[in-house]
Amino acid sequence: MTSLIDLAAEESHELIKLRRDFHSHPELSYKEERTAQVIGEYLEALGLSVCRPQGMTGMWADLKTEGATKTLCFRADMDALAMDEVTTKTKEGFLSQNKGAAHCCGHDSHMAILMTAASLLASGKAERKHNLRFLFQHAEETPPGGAIDLIAAGCLEGVDEIYGLHVIPPLPGGMFNVLAGPFMAAADNFTITVRGKGGHAAMPHLIIDPIVAAAQVIVSLQQLVSRRSSPFEPFVVSVSTIQGGSGTTNVIPDSVFLKGTVRCLSKELHEKAPVWIREVAEASARASACAAEVVFERGYPLLVNDEGATENARAAVLEVFGPRALIPEPFPLMGGEDFARYAEERPASYVFLGVGSDVKGITAPNHATDFDVDEETLHYGTAWFLELARRER
Repeated sequence: MTSLIDLAAEESHELIKLRRDFHSHPELSYKEERTAQVIGEYLEALGLSVCRPQGMTGMWADLKTEGATKTLCFRADMDALAMDEVTTKTKEGFLSQNKGAAHCCGHDSHMAILMTAASLLASGKAERKHNLRFLFQHAEETPPGGAIDLIAAGCLEGVDEIYGLHVIPPLPGGMFNVLAGPFMAAADNFTITVRGKGGHAAMPHLIIDPIVAAAQVIVSLQQLVSRRSSPFEPFVVSVSTIQGGSGTTNVIPDSVFLKGTVRCLSKELHEKAPVWIREVAEASARASACAAEVVFERGYPLLVNDEGATENARAAVLEVFGPRALIPEPFPLMGGEDFARYAEERPASYVFLGVGSDVKGITAPNHATDFDVDEETLHYGTAWFLELARRER
């Protein structure tokens, strides 16, 4: 009997072909028109009926199994990042053809992995014991994200459990990171406008300097992590944008604009963060005779992996690849993921698949301009989905 890893490996050529096609034609959130067409036609060619909710590029297709009592949903995301990539030896020949868009997160791999699994399962080459739903989600990169839309459209109706994976190059190729409980951070954003009174830079006594006040706000925000939260709880407060002034050296502006993100793995911190940020920003600005206006935007909720579903995900890795494929110390990630919205509705498990290679120079993290994956390890993801499909639950 052919093992699942060998069965998936036999389809690597097709998997890589799909991945490179998506990589060459990246599309941004809510604009995945070509991507949706390719996926939809592929699923229909497998004999599956595709559900395309009106006004969305996201979709799903069901594969019924005789005698099955459970329905498992497998999810892949579709959109690219709003950025440009750089040429690397491993990406020559299939770089992005769309300026300002690039699959530098790995969603091209996710789609190809799941499409290949769907092909093997629909053809009967791989055994299945459950009804299966193949869910392809639009707009993961842009809050509020496509998961909300698809859930409202009924993508989880009749679903008992949902699974997904994300490729990450810092992990060695073929290694899985599987962890129950908090797995990816709640990810929120904030904007702070510090208002003062501008004027001549040579006459500081006649102005109220919002630049100095903004600097104090930034420093004070860092103390939320070092002094307000527990050192045993992961917590990130990062100011990522500063805008103020016209570029003229002798003019102080009336206001400075700050933008940043907050990440945490605790529901308690998730509630406290906006209160703390507003307190600190307003007090720090006031100390410099300025005012601060804070706007806090909720992004993606905390992704909590279900204990039972995650044990099933771990057992699937062990069954197909053995214990060496599990990293010994699984870890959460401070990145955000709107797979979290599915996990709020159904037992869910999200895992990381390592696709890095020191030998090939594939070590750049997700969202880097030189991001890439070791394509020879992508079929591990397909084999994992195949095992989930045939495991008794």
